[in-house]
Amino acid sequence: MDNYTMTFVYDGDFDLPDAPAIRDRELPQMVLEKMEQGQFQLVDFNLSENYDRHIIDTYIKDPALHRSVLEIRLDMSRSDMKTREAIHARCLQAMRDGGLTLSRAHENDDPEQGLLQSLIVFEKKDSYSATA
Repeated sequence: MDNYTMTFVYDGDFDLPDAPAIRDRELPQMVLEKMEQGQFQLVDFNLSENYDRHIIDTYIKDPALHRSVLEIRLDMSRSDMKTREAIHARCLQAMRDGGLTLSRAHENDDPEQGLLQSLIVFEKKDSYSATA
């Protein structure tokens, strides 16, 4: 299996808890709930080793368009990658299994538009090796 970076966006309000300890504890469940409801939409995926960090700029340049941007870095098999639905299901299963760890979460503040944009990154835990 190769490690892929999947990028999801959510266009509704999604405010991160302010206190880092609370954010680290509550954010995984908050993201899981939105993923289960199909509110985070897959917009991009690529081999992590080939992933261009500037790709995310496409999604964060307008906070009115994408209020939350989520990256998930996870090992994926070929069968996991057959369809967008399969990719979403694999990411969702890894979240349900506790196979991901929150590596970054912050909010971009756009004072001109009066909007906050949540940027969230989860990575595969070293011990997680479940298959879909």
